[in-house]
Amino acid sequence: MDIRPNPNLYPDGGYFYVEADGTRFRGDSWKNLIQLVTDYRTRNGLPVKNPEADVFNQYCARVPSHCRSVAPQPTQPHSMSFNQRVLQWFSNMLEIRRLNPKAFGRVPDDVAAQRAAICARCPQQRALSSACESCLNAVRSGRKVILDGATSQHQNLHGCAALGEDCQTTVHIGLPPAEPAMVPPECWRRS
Repeated sequence: MDIRPNPNLYPDGGYFYVEADGTRFRGDSWKNLIQLVTDYRTRNGLPVKNPEADVFNQYCARVPSHCRSVAPQPTQPHSMSFNQRVLQWFSNMLEIRRLNPKAFGRVPDDVAAQRAAICARCPQQRALSSACESCLNAVRSGRKVILDGATSQHQNLHGCAALGEDCQTTVHIGLPPAEPAMVPPECWRRS
């Protein structure tokens, strides 16, 4: 558990911190204050350690009612939402397709079925948010273009959370292998 000041409250006494050696810092924001402490420690050859935790812990010890415990958030490898990642993938694929209409060869139906079976049981399957109807329409349109007007035979599939791809589309086309570290061991995109 991490403890942090409530960002919606102005800190009681302002943004200040007192270093162990008695040096007092005053900033105009938490970010600015943490940077001042970091710079001071670096300039004076002191161990930098974790100035953010030091500043927040000191403030929260002083004014616990302005602080809250925050569970560490899992690292998010992507700054975009899942819908945005899939739409970005479609955008890239459509641009490649525009430049080279023969860029993606279709795989035989039995190969697509084998791939779809792997995707169907994969824990990385993730549905797009239905809150964005225009996103869903863009995905449907993108599929039609990439699949040359054909409908995917594997409409039970969703997107791939690991790669940000649309599995209904990818199982039908020839794509280069994915980075092995990005996908589960049994993923067909590894080879």
